[in-house]
Parts: sequence; C-alpha cells; structure tokens
Amino acid sequence: MQSSYSKTNWLFDLPLVKTMVYTNAFIALCAFAQVFLTYRLFHIPLSLDSKIYLIVVLLSTYLQYNVQRGYYFVNQTNLNSDRGQWILKHKNTLLLSVIISLVVVLFFINILSFVSIAIMSGAELISILYFLPPFNLRRYGYFKPFLISFVWVISCGLVPLIENELFNTQSIWYLASQFVFISVLCMLFDVKEHESDFLSGVKTYANQFGVKVTKIICVCLVLIGFTCFYYFNHTMPYLVPSIILRSLLLITVLLTKDSRHEFYYYLVIDGLLILQAILFFIF
Repeated sequence: MQSSYSKTNWLFDLPLVKTMVYTNAFIALCAFAQVFLTYRLFHIPLSLDSKIYLIVVLLSTYLQYNVQRGYYFVNQTNLNSDRGQWILKHKNTLLLSVIISLVVVLFFINILSFVSIAIMSGAELISILYFLPPFNLRRYGYFKPFLISFVWVISCGLVPLIENELFNTQSIWYLASQFVFISVLCMLFDVKEHESDFLSGVKTYANQFGVKVTKIICVCLVLIGFTCFYYFNHTMPYLVPSIILRSLLLITVLLTKDSRHEFYYYLVIDGLLILQAILFFIF
C-alpha cells in the first residue's frame, strides 16, 4: 500500500522545492514581495533606487537566513537531518553565494539615507543577536514572534516609507497591521518547534499554553491586524484583498499542527507573505 506520505508530500521531495527551501531562496523572495507590497500600496514608483532596494532586501534576507539557519542545522544535533546533509553537500556553493550577496548588499546600501542605514543596521544587529551566543535572543520565547516581525516590518515597510517621505500617521496603521500579520506567522512556526524549544529551555506560547490556546491567540491577532489595516485604508480595492488574506490566514491557523511536514511551514505559512503581495497587485 502506498504510504500517506508519498501521496500527500511528494511535492516536498522535488529537488527544486528542496533547493528553494534549503538555500533560503524562498524566504528571500518573501521579503522581496513584502517590499513590493509597500511600493504597491503607497504608489511608490519603481525608480532605479527602488529597484536597488528590492535587491538589497532580497540578498540581505538570503544572507541573514543562511547564516542563521546554517548555524542551527550544521551541528551534532541536526547533522544527520535531511537539511543538515543537504547543507553539507552544497556548503561551498552556499558559502560563495553568501559572500557574493554580502558584497552586493554592501555596495548598494549606499543609496539609502543615513537615517535608513542606521535603522537597517539596528535591525540587522537584532537579527544577529537573535541566534548568536551569548545573547541568543530567541531564548525569550514569548517575545520571539514579535522580535522577528519587528525586524521584517522595519526592513520591508518602515525604511521604504522613510526613503520616500511617506512615513506618517496613516502609514503607522499599515505598519501595525503588518507587524501583527507577520507575528501570527511566527507564532505558527512555534507550533512546529514546540518540542525542540521546550527541550532547549525556550518557553513559547505553544509549549507553555498548548497549541489550542496558541491558535486562539493567533485568531485574536488576525482580527487586530485587520482592524489596523481598516484604519489604514478601507476603500474596496484595499479592503477586499485584506479580507481574502485574513480569511486564508484564519484557515491556515486552523490547519496548522505539529505533525505537519516542515515544508508546510516554510512554503505554505511563509508563502502567505508572497500571496499577500499578489492579492494586492491583482486588486
């Protein structure tokens, strides 16, 4: 009899899919989509500087996640995992791509204003301290989802708005809605990691209050995020995709469980970041 895994998860075994996830190219595309979303909603033209910033965010996200996830997976605990073995097999190619990304980011970062560079540097510092001992900010599990979301909102939302002189009271509602939206995605990731976090001594909502309570918190946050976006802009071209997105997010919350394949989190949950940009582009 064919196993349920081969019936439902064959997609996750495709070489291209594994490459997109294990190289962190997919999450980098998610960051690219989030910046594009900001451009779209605030009618920021795709000038040369705007295009360069898209590249900066794409490559800096690729760089950051490869350093971070490489640090976690290439160790004695995860060495024999599928991801650990994949990283070891392609470590030279990955290292070269990381070095190239760093050079390009450092070359292009000069297009930003001093204020934006300072803000981006602060966000990058938080990202480094998130996994780097002895700081290891991820051990503060209750704040972990919001810390990650904070960095994403700064890079993909705040900096483009500052650079285009669009940071105002109305845009704060947008940033708040994005902060809550990404926080929900991060909390769903805690469901996947609730056992490993518990064994590592990291207290999260999922391993302290249970998956059901975590989902209830997520549902409340979805409603708060929608309210923030409503105050940002409640015209039909903005409201319709927002309702569709939140509906899909609620469905994702309900379907999330710790027994899901890890690619469900990396592709489906993270994929909502890309889907959000697509929805607003269509409408």
